[in-house]
Amino acid sequence: MSIRSFVSLVIFLGLPLLTFCQRNIEGKVIGADDRKPLLFANVFISNSTKGQQTDDKGNFKLTNVPAGVQDLVISYIGYETLSIKIKADTLKKPLLILLTPDAIALQGVTVRRLKNGFEKYYPLFKEYFIGKTEFSESCILKNPKVLWFSMNDDESELTIKAEEPLEIENRALGYTIKYQLEEFKYNFSQSYVSFYGFPFFQEMTTKNEKKLTKWHENREKAYFGSPQHFFKSTINFDWSNAGYRVYTMIREEKRYFMVPLIPEVKDSLGNIIQHASKQKKEIDSTDILLSKDFWLHKVPNPKRASFVQYLKRLPLDENCIFEVKEQNPYLNFEHFLYVFYDREFEEPQFADLGKKDAPQVSILTLLEPRTLIEATGHLVNPLAVLFEGRWGNEKMGEFLPIDYVPDSF
Repeated sequence: MSIRSFVSLVIFLGLPLLTFCQRNIEGKVIGADDRKPLLFANVFISNSTKGQQTDDKGNFKLTNVPAGVQDLVISYIGYETLSIKIKADTLKKPLLILLTPDAIALQGVTVRRLKNGFEKYYPLFKEYFIGKTEFSESCILKNPKVLWFSMNDDESELTIKAEEPLEIENRALGYTIKYQLEEFKYNFSQSYVSFYGFPFFQEMTTKNEKKLTKWHENREKAYFGSPQHFFKSTINFDWSNAGYRVYTMIREEKRYFMVPLIPEVKDSLGNIIQHASKQKKEIDSTDILLSKDFWLHKVPNPKRASFVQYLKRLPLDENCIFEVKEQNPYLNFEHFLYVFYDREFEEPQFADLGKKDAPQVSILTLLEPRTLIEATGHLVNPLAVLFEGRWGNEKMGEFLPIDYVPDSF
């Protein structure tokens, strides 16, 4: 399925509407081909607990939706998924939403699917989508067989899609997630993973007070030290109280040259008293150059990395990574951000040499400058930032809805 822009497909109904006293979104979903209502279409705010199906007339109403710019997602079998950037507090009329029939299905286009794709590549998908954290171990994908797998012509890139929304039970956090996976790609040559989709959260229920308490504790643990927590503390100028230390990181490609293993030695008159050995060794000129700068401090590289990494010794403050434009905060920084979170240790399977007392460290790369940060701490465009380290390892196990608010915040 492809995602269609809302510009030509969403129309405001010319019907009177009382002024909202709350942030509500309501409207009607119809087919663009026959203008008939689509019954039981899925309508939800992506990455939230706000959603429902349309009624027998195609109508819906979402109440108390999160503030700020949100993704309103509408999906229906046989039609293209529609995602709309929307602010509920600016709406004054209901929406009339037209869904277009799936173009691929209409054109009869066939995609070559791998016959043994599930058996061969599902473990890879599970690792990079569900994750390997402690909480990820408690995530169950209920309908894995809806996944299908395809490969590009030179077999350098794997694509994974789903016939219907993925159903995930996070038994550590107490959520059921319906994840509308639009696309998952794995590049074999670069070991690079990218995926995007639209999750809808539903709280699990239980009469077991002990389990409810554990869900509550785990949700707080997942929230504190998360990207959402970090960005919210950024715009609130609260890094110190929140437990963050942030530095600029410089990452440079290694540049090697060969030097004798035993160097040549001369006396004060220039006479050679020791000849250089024929045996040689590799020297990284980039590493040597950066190490001479007093204001830089080397940090470990990932295994088999082709680059070296240095931190600027002076820590950053919140003003260094975001700017305010028309009263809206935008994330904006150069190089890389190296973020320590001191309130929680890294899980041993991710820490260097399995250390038990290593702080959690995340590295951020800004792919698109000036991306908007909402008051909740979520990014309007989450694909604008690439996460490595701890936040790169967090997948479904730590996934919380954007409307989650911890009691102790």
